[in-house]
Amino acid sequence: MPERFYRELLRYFTRHTRDGDAAADVVQEAYLRVYALQHAGGAVAAPRALLYHTGRNIVATAATRRAAEQRMLDTLALISSDSAPTVERQAIARQQLERLLERLAVMPRKRREAFILVRIHGYAYKEAAAHMGLSEAAVERNVMRGIFDCAGLSPSRT
Repeated sequence: MPERFYRELLRYFTRHTRDGDAAADVVQEAYLRVYALQHAGGAVAAPRALLYHTGRNIVATAATRRAAEQRMLDTLALISSDSAPTVERQAIARQQLERLLERLAVMPRKRREAFILVRIHGYAYKEAAAHMGLSEAAVERNVMRGIFDCAGLSPSRT
């Protein structure tokens, strides 16, 4: 795919995000996604249009995510001004969330699903097992391995 659109895309997204670094990230991610599509055998008839469309989707997704994060932080501030996170705490929380999402992304599908159902949505092991069509022991094992994955540990195989 021609990189000739790179500067054009960079100017466009710099104007729309008002941040050159963020715009460069958007353009890089757009190229990555379009290259991945082509590598997977997808035909791209209009690469320029697809790059713009992909970039706009990336910007929209990021804006939605930031808005959701801000709503959560605003809600915490309503509980008590003392419990309202400082800017530093907000940054740390976002970094921790990013690390969690990265670790979830590389987990096997069943492990990730069991971990999310139990640890995030609060399902009991029995409920998660019924939902996933697995035994309760399998869900417990997947959740435990998910905890090890998130902590960056590998359980010993003794």
